[in-house]
Parts: sequence; C-alpha cells; structure tokens
Amino acid sequence: MDKKKTQRTYFYLARHGQTHWNIAHRIQGQLDSPLTTVGQQQAKDLADACQVHQITKILTSSLGRAVETATICAQQLQLQQTTLKGIEERNFGLWEGKLTGEVQRCTDYDEITSQVTDIAPPNGESAAQLLMRFETALKQQFTLMPCDNYLIITHGDVLRCFMSQFLAQNEITTGYDYKNGHIISMCYDHSREQFIPL
Repeated sequence: MDKKKTQRTYFYLARHGQTHWNIAHRIQGQLDSPLTTVGQQQAKDLADACQVHQITKILTSSLGRAVETATICAQQLQLQQTTLKGIEERNFGLWEGKLTGEVQRCTDYDEITSQVTDIAPPNGESAAQLLMRFETALKQQFTLMPCDNYLIITHGDVLRCFMSQFLAQNEITTGYDYKNGHIISMCYDHSREQFIPL
C-alpha cells in the first residue's frame, strides 16, 4: 500500500493574540493593528501549550498581528516561521476599520458574520470564498510537505468558517467562539482528502 495515501498530517490552528482593534471592537479584516500586552502574553501561552505537540513548522498569515504572534511562538519553540499565502483574514471590504456597532444594522449582517454563504460585505469577500482559499492553501502545503506537525497562526473569521463544517447539521449559525490564542487540534487525511478534528 502506498504510504503517502495513508498519510495523516497533523496541524494545530490558532488565532493570533489580542490586538488593540479587538479591544475597540473595530473590524480588522485585512487591515491591521498590533498586539496588546495581553496579546503578547497569549502568544507566549500558546507556545507553551504547543510544547506537547512536537511542532516542526510554524505557518502564519502575512498580516502583522499573526506574524507578531508567530514570531513570539517561534522564539519560544526555537523554530522558524513561514508565511503561507491564502490563510489571511477575510477581506471585509468597506467594513474594515469600522466599529462593529457601525455595521450591525447593515442588510445581511447576521448572514455575513454568522453563516458560510456567498453573501459578502460591500467590496469584500464572502465566507464561502474565504473557506475555499483557506482550504486550498492548506491542502497544497500538506501535499508539498506532509510529514510535518504544523502550528498555523490565522484569524477569527477564518476559524469560524473552517470549523463550521464540523458543527451538528441542525446548527443554523456558526457562532464566534474562537478566542485569541485559542488552539484547535486537527489532522488532514491524505487518502480521503479530508480534514478531521482531533
């Protein structure tokens, strides 16, 4: 039997540490703000939590808050980090930089932020588009380097959309339960081309 076809790649998804815009409830999307002191500590705690997982590679979104988190983790785990294109936060278009309260009254706000559909914010990206680019980026990376244990630093809405597929079928909304520094254990089954929560 082809060993590669039975291969599983293990990976650990984490949201970046708390940022100043997180505190202000300002939509970041593909804009950015730096980590707070709390966010820097969350990154250190994340690295500590990863010690048991024998991480061999750290992948990060290119956005500054993710890179800052990954840098702290890399220093503690004595690993290098690599930017992976396609795992950046969702492009929220004209909503980026605005306070959440400013856009909550917009048409389709609940569907855009709590479901995975083709509806997008003005000039932005739909949740379905985000999910497709994120999964494509992971699959390409895991096919290229299947034997590593990855820590992947990404973003809240990325995690919401990706993890929605593992909810019970009667769940209507995805919720938003992915806190800063939160870690999720996963694997990718190469033979079935399937993501599996651990």
